[in-house]
Amino acid sequence: MKTIITSLVLLCSLAACAQTSSTEQKPEMPKGMKQYYIGFLVRGPNYQANISKEEREALFQKHIAYIRAQAAAGKYRLSGPFLDDGNIGGMLIIDVPTEAEAKEIVSHDPMVEAGRFALELHRAMLADVSCVLAEYKKAGGQ
Repeated sequence: MKTIITSLVLLCSLAACAQTSSTEQKPEMPKGMKQYYIGFLVRGPNYQANISKEEREALFQKHIAYIRAQAAAGKYRLSGPFLDDGNIGGMLIIDVPTEAEAKEIVSHDPMVEAGRFALELHRAMLADVSCVLAEYKKAGGQ
């Protein structure tokens, strides 16, 4: 009888282990940390496209309006340009659950749609920045 009970416990334990996939388990997030996606806006295939200053300015204003809308929706936690003249134009901290959703959101940025920027995306564990409120002034400093 003792052997039967021991065998049943062992079989149940093995069955439970077999049902738990190691790919389903996510590492524990340390206290105060959260998963984000970091997007780098790199020079796209049309970065050097010859467009007029007026067209470039209009596209830039649409780009900024899109970033502000995503920040207001809670999708972009932080964003901003790099101030050097390197290959990376700017950075986004994107607060969404999946990589596919992050790519989908950034793909609708007017600068990405126009091909002036392309997305380089990385999953990251960062300090929780959900308490940071980014306020953007409207055109004209208001």
